[in-house]
Amino acid sequence: MPSTVMVFSHPNHEIAALGTIDRIRPHVVFLTDGGGEDRVSQTRDGLSSYLQPEMLHFLNHSEVSLYGALLSHAADFCLSIAMELRDILRRLRPQVIYCDAVEFYNPVHDLTLPIVRAALGKCDDIPVFEVPLIHQKVSDGAFEMQRVPPSLESDCIWFDLNDAELQRKREVLTGDRYKALFSQMGHLILSAIPSRAQREQFLRARSSLPRPAPEQVLRYEERGHMLKSNGVVRDVIGYHEHYVPMFTSLCSFEDLSWAERVEN
Repeated sequence: MPSTVMVFSHPNHEIAALGTIDRIRPHVVFLTDGGGEDRVSQTRDGLSSYLQPEMLHFLNHSEVSLYGALLSHAADFCLSIAMELRDILRRLRPQVIYCDAVEFYNPVHDLTLPIVRAALGKCDDIPVFEVPLIHQKVSDGAFEMQRVPPSLESDCIWFDLNDAELQRKREVLTGDRYKALFSQMGHLILSAIPSRAQREQFLRARSSLPRPAPEQVLRYEERGHMLKSNGVVRDVIGYHEHYVPMFTSLCSFEDLSWAERVEN
């Protein structure tokens, strides 16, 4: 039976699409453990009222392994994750795929789209949509939750939740199920609930390389340099030096057998 699949880099990112999950009941794939079992268990709990356990797929790669792959240009490692995802997609035969948006907030978030592209290979007849979680506005540096920048709004679709879906979403978000994520960005999530919770936004996925604005300071580069200056990390992941080559490598992968195997 055809299905919808959502793919997130980290557990807890499903908060950006809880109402849509409530409505369409997709299978959901998580590429990493989000930094630990806490986020995995909280996602299982948070989605328990929406989905059956067998509809959740945890690949459980560590965050550190993906940071390391970016720093060492290990495209083969990221491609191996794409092949794990490909096997799930072939089994589920999705009609549409949703995945983390490229937002220049966290490089592991931004790897999700090229990993999905690599998993699909040459199969370009399955629509893909990016799910916005958080981005830093160029105008004033403030963070915006669950919306794309204005320049991308014309390429978006929307789901407006009914009262029952909205109530269920609010109950989940304001409960104690997502402690790990709320400890990081809870004030931003809660401030977005009244005005943003009822309408969920999705961006038609970009097939070419998403580029930051020329004047934009990438949050993960800025944070990386701060951590390096404090002796916490040795190397800093850069958009041009690390992300662009990885995106290009993954998106150029062509699996000519995809369509044939799906048909069979």
